[in-house]
Amino acid sequence: MKKVLKILLIAAASAILIFAVFILSVCLFFMNRMKSEVDAFDKTSVDVKEVADGVYEGHSETTLVKVDVKVTVSDGEITDLVILKHDCGRGKPAEDMIPNMIEKNDVEVDAVSGATYSSEVIKDAVRNALRNGL
Repeated sequence: MKKVLKILLIAAASAILIFAVFILSVCLFFMNRMKSEVDAFDKTSVDVKEVADGVYEGHSETTLVKVDVKVTVSDGEITDLVILKHDCGRGKPAEDMIPNMIEKNDVEVDAVSGATYSSEVIKDAVRNALRNGL
């Protein structure tokens, strides 16, 4: 009986280890994929002062994060910035950088720690919206 119990414990421990390695591999795969997608964004700065007055919508997405924004520009300044959609898992805190963008009148603000990829996708969507007004 002890031998059977020992075999069952070893089998269970092995199954748990295999499952943990599988989950870790999936996480690493998606993290690498997200990094590649974010690295491919056109991060060319957009000078808000050159954007015509108006309301512009922008979109950006990666495998795990999708963002739609609406940006209002008046007299060369961002006067309103609304996130219309943010499918992000745990990246919701990235939305906290929106007031900084409005205050600094610039897309290039610091990403929110712990929500780096969502932050980058939001910034890309805002850049894309502003480019519609150039």
